[in-house]
Amino acid sequence: MYYVGLNTDSKLNLPGFWPDPTTLNQIPKEPHEIQAEVARIKKMRAEKRKKLEDKAKELGISEDDEVEV
Repeated sequence: MYYVGLNTDSKLNLPGFWPDPTTLNQIPKEPHEIQAEVARIKKMRAEKRKKLEDKAKELGISEDDEVEV
């Protein structure tokens, strides 16, 4: 979109249009921050896997069962 005119700030300014930067996800840039984020993701995946395996045991599903497609 192109606009040619005067007072573009007052005509095209929408308060609250852009989100507050403090509420956005921050990408880790330092090596120790990246390692901490990778460790957090691995921990979450391990917990989720453990929960799913426990639920499968409750339902009587084992890894040896073949899946028919």
